[in-house]
Amino acid sequence: MYTVNLVREPDRHDRQVRAFGRDGQNQLRAATVAVVGAGGIGSLIIQGLAHLGIGRLIIMDPDQVEPTNLNRLAGATPTDARNGTSKTEIAARAVRRIAPDIPVQTSRASVLDTEAWLSLRCADLIFGAVDGHAPRWALNAMAVQYARPYIDTGAEITRSGDGSLDVSGHVATVAPGGPCLLCLSGYDPSTASMELDPALTAAKRSAGYLRDAPDEPTPSVIFLNQTIAGIALGEALNLLTGWHHPRPYTLIDLSSPSLTPIDAERDFDCPACGPDSLRAEGDSAPPPHFSVPSPPPQP
Repeated sequence: MYTVNLVREPDRHDRQVRAFGRDGQNQLRAATVAVVGAGGIGSLIIQGLAHLGIGRLIIMDPDQVEPTNLNRLAGATPTDARNGTSKTEIAARAVRRIAPDIPVQTSRASVLDTEAWLSLRCADLIFGAVDGHAPRWALNAMAVQYARPYIDTGAEITRSGDGSLDVSGHVATVAPGGPCLLCLSGYDPSTASMELDPALTAAKRSAGYLRDAPDEPTPSVIFLNQTIAGIALGEALNLLTGWHHPRPYTLIDLSSPSLTPIDAERDFDCPACGPDSLRAEGDSAPPPHFSVPSPPPQP
């Protein structure tokens, strides 16, 4: 679904044009950006892109709002939580209020659905604000196969052994020709495989090999998400305008506080982007397999 209005106020972006130039603003205006995950971080990225004056948005998230989302989901209201409004609708509504002329396409599918994954091909840049290893694997596969820049985000709040609170996150930038998310240790392939096979995960958990609590909610606060979203938006602006030297990985520690940029090289033997991968093959290669085949019925 798209909403389109082709009129834009000429002075709306004057202040950022003074910083990044008219050519930079034109690059933003011409870009189609996909945001996969419209939750805490993703909702802030979407609103930031609308303020920046992005050309077109694709928003993908299968979930709806719950009361526990209201502490961090930008634009969500208690009424949304009561009504179970989809996160994509809240994001699209925010964009309409900020910049009603930006075309918005929404999808309540999972990126682990083949058609949904293929719909991201038209994006010039992809943001990932997802939980889990399997969605990151899928988005990395899109970035590698179609040579799309991909910015992965994540947050983590934990309490260490001495009782201190660790509030941290990351922004990983996958650029065409550079290290992919697997090169950057951004996901674990074996965990991604288990997430794609719920029966295997359940079997391992019942056998005692997995001791995590899958239904236990993780801590989340809006100020950490705001920091991560801001850095991710800066990296997107850099990819589109050449603002600074690319940073493949930025560690964010709000306990210190500190930002730690990390350089990385591509692993040319990487199974995701190495010589046996589908790097830059586009539509000439098939999409990934998103599910484990069911076993044949017993006779």
